[in-house]
Parts: sequence; C-alpha cells; structure tokens
Amino acid sequence: MSVAPDTLVPSITSTSSKRRSIGSTAATKTKRGTAYFIRHGESTFNERNIFAGVVDAELTAFGKLQARQAGQDIKRKSVTFDAVYVSHLRRARQTCDIALSVSGALESTDVVPQMDHRLGEKSFGIFAKRNKNLLRLALGYDGFEEFLHSHQETPPSGESIGQVYERVAEFYEEKVVPRIERGENVLVVCHQYVLEPLALYLSGQPVTQYQHLKLPNGKALSVDELVAFQHKESSGVASLRKKINDLAVMRGVWLNAIAFFIGILLKSSFLPTAFNSTLFTAIIVICLAVSTFYSYLDIDFKASRRKISSMVSSVVNSWMIVRWAVGALLLLSGWAYQGPEDLYKVLWILLWMVPPALTAPVLSILWGGNLYPSAVLSRTLSIFISAALIGLLSIVMLPISPASLGFFYVILILGLAVPGMVAQVWRWRSPVDSNHHSKNWKFIGIFAGVLMAFAAGFQFTPAQLVSDVFFGTSADGAIACLQQLGIALLSFMMMRLFAAGTVLLPKKWTNKAEAQDAYILLVTPNFFLWAALFSGISVAVDQDTLSYALFWSAFGFFTIPLIEQIAFMGAFTRNMLRESMRSSRMATNEAQALFQNLDADGSQTLDKAELMALLPLIEDNTTGQRNAEDIRSYLADRLFETLDEDRNGSVDLHEFEGYLSRNGLVVNLNVA
Repeated sequence: MSVAPDTLVPSITSTSSKRRSIGSTAATKTKRGTAYFIRHGESTFNERNIFAGVVDAELTAFGKLQARQAGQDIKRKSVTFDAVYVSHLRRARQTCDIALSVSGALESTDVVPQMDHRLGEKSFGIFAKRNKNLLRLALGYDGFEEFLHSHQETPPSGESIGQVYERVAEFYEEKVVPRIERGENVLVVCHQYVLEPLALYLSGQPVTQYQHLKLPNGKALSVDELVAFQHKESSGVASLRKKINDLAVMRGVWLNAIAFFIGILLKSSFLPTAFNSTLFTAIIVICLAVSTFYSYLDIDFKASRRKISSMVSSVVNSWMIVRWAVGALLLLSGWAYQGPEDLYKVLWILLWMVPPALTAPVLSILWGGNLYPSAVLSRTLSIFISAALIGLLSIVMLPISPASLGFFYVILILGLAVPGMVAQVWRWRSPVDSNHHSKNWKFIGIFAGVLMAFAAGFQFTPAQLVSDVFFGTSADGAIACLQQLGIALLSFMMMRLFAAGTVLLPKKWTNKAEAQDAYILLVTPNFFLWAALFSGISVAVDQDTLSYALFWSAFGFFTIPLIEQIAFMGAFTRNMLRESMRSSRMATNEAQALFQNLDADGSQTLDKAELMALLPLIEDNTTGQRNAEDIRSYLADRLFETLDEDRNGSVDLHEFEGYLSRNGLVVNLNVA
C-alpha cells in the first residue's frame, strides 16, 4: 500500500486556542466522526532496548504480528476510515500498511495514507542508538527521567516533550479536527513519544503534566480510549509500578549481589541452619521458572535464529567445544579423579562444561548486547550440553550418580523448558497483551532472581565461615576456604581471559553488540545446574572442601557481574562524555567532505536533486534498507526545507554543517 506525501499548512496561533477547539470536538465526536491511534509494532530497536527516535528502524517479525493484531482490533470495532495519517518513519509505515491490509478499513479505494513529518518520533539526539538501561545507570534514575521525560529538558542535540506536544497538537488541529467535525473517521499511526503528549493534549492538560505511559505497541485506541489510558497510567499506583519496574531493571545486578550478601550475613551470623533440601529446591525451581517466563516473554526465538551472525555462533560454539573437549579428556583419562579427595577437582572441571546461564539474555539487554545470540545460543546450549553432561556422567566412573540428579532434571524441565514454552505461546497468541504485561511487570522476574540470589547465599554459605576466615578455629576449614577461593578466582579469571578475545574481534567480523553477547555467553555458566550435580554425590567426602567450592562459585556468579557492570558503565560514561563535549555530532571535516561529494555541479550549494543522494547514505547508517522512490522524494523535500534555513532555494555549506552538527547522519524533519 503506497503512502502519499502530505503538504505543510500554516501553524495555529496558540496552545490555548487548540485546547478550546479540542474541547468542542470532544463534546460532539460521538455524533460526528472520531479518530483512532496506533503505536507502531515492535521495532528492531525496541527489541534490543535501545532508543531509535528519528533513526529509521524497521519492524521485527513480532512487530508485524502486533500490526496484524491492530488490524484485527479495527476490524472488530467495525470502523472505516476516510483519512489515514502516518509518520514518515519505516516502522510506522509498515504498521499502517499491515493493519489496513488486515482490517480492510478504508472507506474507499481513493483513500491513501498520507505522511506527515509532525508525526515523526521524538529526536533523542546523542542518546539515539544507545542502550536505555546503560543510560539510566550513567545518568541516574532522576537524571534519566529529567532528560527523557521532562516537558522542557532536551537530550543533547535532541528534542523536548514540549516541542513534540506543540507539533502534534498542531497536526491534530489542522488535519484531524476538521475531518471529525465533518463526520469522518481518521486513523493515525505513529510513535510512543508522539501519542503520549497527544493523549495529554486530548485530555485538556498542559504539557507540564506529562508522564511516560509505556503505551502498548500495535493496539488501536480511539480518542476516548487513549484519554482513558492516559488517566489510568498517570495514577499514583501506575506511576509507582512503573518506577519500581524501571528501578528493578536498572539495578537488577546490584540487587542480586546485595541479596546474596544478605543471605551470607544471616547464615554466618544469625541462622546457621540451612533450608530443608526440599524447600530449597522448591524456591529455586519456582523462582527460576518465573525468571525464565519473563525473560522468554521478550525474546522472539523463531526470528532470532536468522539474526545470529555466523561469526558469533562460531566463536561461542568453538570455545564451548574446546572447554568440553579438555574437560572430557581430563575426566575420561582418570587424571582428574583418583579418589574421593579429588572430587572437588571434578566439580570445578564440570563448571567449565555446564551451559550458559539463563541470565545471559538479561545481561545482554542490560549491557547493550544484540540479544539474539545470547537468547538463542543459551537455550540451544542448555539443551545439548545438559544432555551431553548426563551422558558423560553415565560413562565416566565417578561417584556422581546420574540417576540421583533429580534436582538437575527438575530445573531443566520445570525451571527452564515449561515456563519458556508458556511464555512463547502467550507471546505469539496475544502479541499486544503479552508485550504490555512484560513492560509493566518485568520486575516480578527480576525479584524472582533476587530471591534466588538470597536463597543461594543462605544455603551455600558454610555456617563456620566467620570462624574459619577470622578466627582460624578449624585449620582444615581455613585451608579449605582459602584453597577453594584460589581455585574459584582462577576459574572465573580464566573464563574471562579467554572470552575477552571476543570483544577484540575486528569490526569487519562482528559488531560491538555481538561481541558483547559472545563474551556474556562464555563467562556466565549456569550455576544452579552445576550446583545440582552435588545432589548426585554418592560417597563420603571432605565436606569443608565441597561446601567452600559451592560457596565461592556462588559468590563469583552473583558478584563478578556487578564488577563487570561497573567497568562497562565506566567505559560507557566516558564515551557519552566525549560525545556530549564534541562540537558536532559529525566532525566538521567529515561534513565538508560529504558536502563536496554531494555538490555534483561544483556550485558550493546543494539543490533538491543533489540532496537526494544523501538519503542512501542515511539509510545505510540506520537499517540498511532502501526506501521506495516516492518515500525518498518526500523525505528529500522535507529535508531540503529543514536545511534551507534562509529559504533561498538552496543549501549552503554552513546550513549543511549546522544540521549535521545537531543531528548526525539521520533524517530529522522536526529541527527546532
């Protein structure tokens, strides 16, 4: 379905007149026409938890499913449209085409969707293409809210909510209100940070009352429904829930480490008795199931398999094969195990051989990874490595009985497989509701992980830890404590030493996000699957040694990611500081060289035809997907008007440099 360009019209005079106009419209809209609004389906940037803004991301397969759901919503409401307006950005246009195709809701074949640049997403400036959680950590929760959700504050080189409010209100008054008053129905397809200020405007509230609403993707909302959603999500309870959710996601790694230390403190100082084994198993399995459910609710496994680069897959699988080959050789040769006193060696070897933890996708989202490799490869490796591990233990003559590993099987089936399948089924059957639930209640999965960390700290801390470390009451205990600490440090350091090579891969082989995922997969062994092996030990062994092996492994699993996150945050913050202190988003010499390349006739100015040649470069800088010629023509016209500040019919070098210094190599049609 083609999208027709729209024309600019004079702006209205004041916000107060806008509100008076919308008040009269609201009073008569049930007798006349009405408007429906759709936020685009999930984009590739939504999936990876990064800001898109004016960067032209496209829909994921799941986003297209949400767009079809929006079409079904329209069809159920039995509404047809006399006019359709859509943002010029690809993700909105794709959503519009799919929804209209499914609903068949155009009043006539003469109705063609019209683009309007005022419906384009808010510009996030230098925050575009950056991970949202890393930004929260770098800016702090209050700083992040101020930059992104304040009505007057703008991200560096970006746009404020107040500016978006003005342009979207202007669009609504000029394009939508006249049609509603004529009894026509209108569909508007655009973006979250456009519809949220519009919802505020439609409810008659000033922009100073703006709150981030987390508007659902792919849901068709009438004027009344949008206003009702705004009121509901702005309530005190909803605002508190959003804050808890954001803080939990932001501080998840910290919360895990703190909960683990609280467990250590209680066990070593106040409650020396451990959980009953059945109770501990139940806590871990239930919490793991909840955490798995919320993790897998955000992951599109069907589509993600096609997004994994062969390089990332090869690096991760190769290192896992090497680790497995070395471990299997040590175990099969009998070198690692001569008697019960060597069992701790076997367990440390097996730590290198267990699959990656379920937390790999969570860390990917938090640390700016690509998500797909960490999600798909961790699931695949969990299946195959777990099966291979059970087979290996049935062959090697070790005092670890595969038949007694009930905890191991329960974790695999009830903690991973079943909740993962339930999440995926709900995701595909209810793409809008499941996605909205995940956005608003993700903290439940995070808190489940925090409870696991506490349970592990309490269960695996030796009751005599304080006396062994500080008082040396038992020489054997103190020696076992230090010995296992040393082995734990060596094991975790070696994992990271080998995995660090992934982040040093040449850029032509893999990008930074993919390298991050590979690193995460290789340094996060599934601690609980490994700990389950202890339940299969069938001989009397040195309990001090085994208990400290468990303790220090748990300690590393829950605390080292915090240290790594602090290191990642330091690098991220330094990068952001350099970016914000630069005099331009594109260096002056780069802008000048680009200008000269575009200036085909050597006139030292750019006309519309020459500016048209800039669009393929911008497309390569975003999704790499080419727009149709009619879309390019619209974008070129609007971009030319934006750059031609003195309205003399051409773009000179000063105007060109000024635009690139504010926006970089993107199409921003709403420059203040």
